[in-house]
Amino acid sequence: MDIRIVNLADREDCLDNVSRWLWQEWGSGSAFEYIRYAVQHNTQTDRIPMTFVAIADDEPIGTVSLWMNDLKCRQDLYPWVASLYVAEAKRRMGVGERLQAHAIDEARKLGYPHLYLLTDHVGYYERFGWAYKELAPKGDGQYTRIYSLDL
Repeated sequence: MDIRIVNLADREDCLDNVSRWLWQEWGSGSAFEYIRYAVQHNTQTDRIPMTFVAIADDEPIGTVSLWMNDLKCRQDLYPWVASLYVAEAKRRMGVGERLQAHAIDEARKLGYPHLYLLTDHVGYYERFGWAYKELAPKGDGQYTRIYSLDL
């Protein structure tokens, strides 16, 4: 499978797909229009926030973003890899790893020394060199894991 990773700014026709994925996966407590509006404004090409899309056979199959913050109570940590998502039919094919590597390369090009991410997954990101940093409370009373990566 031939996969290209592009900035969403260069493939705005993928905006609704990406927004729907993020809304269904993480934002169903918010209106779809709110998520779409946020995604639409995460399309910088020379600074964060940036959103990238994996394309195969001219169809979007996954996405990842770079944000300045993904956890309000940790404004001291930045930037963050966020919203890594791969369409269900394309999982376990290395798409997530490719998206992640692309986001890391972009952060490196921008001169950042570290990256952070939040996840409830244990074992996935460690395979790619991410180090568990701490358990952090979320606004809903649940907890999430913070990981860091030295660039």
